[in-house]
Order: sequence, then structure tokens, then C-alpha cells
Amino acid sequence: MTGRVRSVITAAVIAAAALTTPGAATAAPAQDCTPWQVRTVATGLGLPLENLAFDGRGGLLVSKTLFAGNGSVERVTPDGAVSTLLPVRGPGALTVRGDELYVNTGHLTVDGTLGLKTGTIDIYDFGTGKRRTWATNLTMPDGGTVLPNGDAVISTLIGPERGLWLVRKENPSAPERYGPDLLGPNGMVVSNDGRTLYVANTGDPGFQIAGIDLANPSAPAKKIRLQAPWPLNIIDDLTIGPDGRLYTAGEHGIVYRVDPESGSTCAIATGVHLGSSVRFGAGPGWDLESLYSTGFDGAVRRLVPPGQGE
Repeated sequence: MTGRVRSVITAAVIAAAALTTPGAATAAPAQDCTPWQVRTVATGLGLPLENLAFDGRGGLLVSKTLFAGNGSVERVTPDGAVSTLLPVRGPGALTVRGDELYVNTGHLTVDGTLGLKTGTIDIYDFGTGKRRTWATNLTMPDGGTVLPNGDAVISTLIGPERGLWLVRKENPSAPERYGPDLLGPNGMVVSNDGRTLYVANTGDPGFQIAGIDLANPSAPAKKIRLQAPWPLNIIDDLTIGPDGRLYTAGEHGIVYRVDPESGSTCAIATGVHLGSSVRFGAGPGWDLESLYSTGFDGAVRRLVPPGQGE
């Protein structure tokens, strides 16, 4: 999310919190809506942290965007130690696929506002340590993922190129418009069965998640509205659990669990300050049942499900 959009949304969230009673600040609880514990893994990683992914080798990778336009992909180990994996100009979404890391670059507000096609998707090989540019001619690529067929989809949140873009593996230098026209396309995740692409629709009071049929992306998207008051239902990113339910991150600090079929919404955690992304743990040293989050405050947090100890 860009700094300009972030400041507007943050102000709206603060205003809503001041006018909303504590009971109304979260979604109506589902039957199993027991709070998760929030623990801090690391702090002081830089402002802001945009996205995260697990490398499957004991590392949690984060996009450190920095407001100055430089940035990096940082690697965090389970003990909280931090090292730099890659210098990146404006890193956005991170996607691990096999032995490779896909990194959105050029996620910068000025580039999005002016419609500059300076963004790329770079691929880093964990085995060789080599990096190459795969996709080009992108504008401020924010969210992104690799589809089951090897194509990629990225989101541009603002400006004349706002929308979803398809990057075909056969021609990655010629991105194409993709799917529905969303007010604020942002983070995304593919369903466990590989049939649906769920996209965070940031800032739209009408619906917060779009479900796109990957077999027919031009068809009308399924609109999922979080059962929480606007703007406390604004989300920046989302992931999917083994149970098929969606888990969201937002600057209001609330992590929601959402049933994509019914829209049933549960606030499983609060205090996840300035949340930008969430993922389930993967790889050595990271708990598979816990969620891990990044925040625009430069922190990485762990969300521990009910009934689980250390």
C-alpha cells in the first residue's frame, strides 16, 4: 500500500475507533471465534514492511520498502536474527515457488501516480544465489502471486494503471489487463484447489474480497464483504489456511478469519498493529499452525491459535 493511501486509511480508522464502541470494533463472533495470542518475533526492521513469505529453509522473508524508494528483502530466523537477502528498489509482494523467490520491484507511490512502467518481477534462486529479471513493464506492482499454470498476477493500487495485471510466462514483458475492475486491488492468494484467486479490495466499503474464477476471469467476481463496520473492515492482504478459510491483515490491527462461502467473519486477533500481510508458518523452526504477520511499524509478529503453547 502506498504512503498516501495509507495515511488516508489510517486517519479513517482512528476516527472510526474514536466513534465506535469496543464491542462494535470487531466482527460478530462465530461459534469457534476464540482469540489467538499475539507475540512479537522481531522489531525495528524498518518502515514499512510490506509483505512476507517463508523460504522453506528456516527463513521468514520480508519486504522492507522504505519511504525513500530503496529497500531490501530481509531474512528473519526463528530466534529473531535479521540479515539482508537482496537489495531491492521498492519491494512488494514475495512469492516462493519451489527453489525460487519471486519479488515485485518498483512498488513506489510516484511510479503508480504517474503510471510509470518501471516495475519488474525478479526471480532469486535459493540454490545458486543468482537473481534475474523475469517480468518487465509493470506499474507499481503491489500484491502478486504465481498461478498454478506458471503465469503471475500483480496488482497496481493507484494511478492510471490501477487494476490487476496478468503476466504470461510465455511473454512476461507484455502484461495484460486481468479480471474485474476493483477500487483498490491489493494482496492476493490462490485457493487450495487452485480454482479461485482471492484479491483484497482495499478501501472499498462495498466489498473487501473479490473471488475470481481462474477458469473464467472475465466473469463477474464473487464479492465477499467482511462482517465488520467500515473502515474497520479495510484489509491490505490475505492468505488461506489448510481449512480453506481466508485470513486477513489490515492497518486497524485486527486479523479476521473469513469463510469465503458464507462471508462469516471472526476477529481472531487485535493489536496486530499496522498489519500489512499474514502467512502461515512454513519450514524449519516456524510453527505450521501459527500465523505470522508483518506491519508497517517494522515488526514481525506470531499469532498462536487457541490451545497451543510454545
